[in-house]
Amino acid sequence: MLLKWSLLFLCLFITVPSVTLDEFSKGKQQQHFPKKLKKKQLYLGMTLKKFHKKAPNATRIDTASEFKIEYTEAISDSSITSYSYLFTKDQEPLLYAITIAYKDMSTVRALAESLMGKPKNNEEWRMEPSMIKEDFTMGAWTFGHKLVYGATIINSEWEQGFQSN
Repeated sequence: MLLKWSLLFLCLFITVPSVTLDEFSKGKQQQHFPKKLKKKQLYLGMTLKKFHKKAPNATRIDTASEFKIEYTEAISDSSITSYSYLFTKDQEPLLYAITIAYKDMSTVRALAESLMGKPKNNEEWRMEPSMIKEDFTMGAWTFGHKLVYGATIINSEWEQGFQSN
């Protein structure tokens, strides 16, 4: 009888596709990202090591900063010119900001609102930890032709939270 239950239990784990907790939580955060960023499979809190695998064409642009590591990635796209990425400067650096630079400044705000609704924190969006299943708050805002996503990750410039306008 025990063998029968063991086999049944084993079959359930083999046949049922599973989603890891990590994939689930990243999906919660990524639901607020534009489609092209989702396809890159990047997320806030990602390690630099994983980032190198997902964005091999990104180039490090800073060398002197005491608190951050910065990468940029030029894009040949009809709407996006580049992505910028900021990492904490820790033993294991974590991605704490993603900036998307668009060619047409007039579309950035409308795109952000289509993804996240009307901003509820002055002119910015906040996604609390419980909403994105993370241990940090995610913020988003537009700035000229850019859409910025940031996180209150330890040792980032927003560790203490975001300042509102």
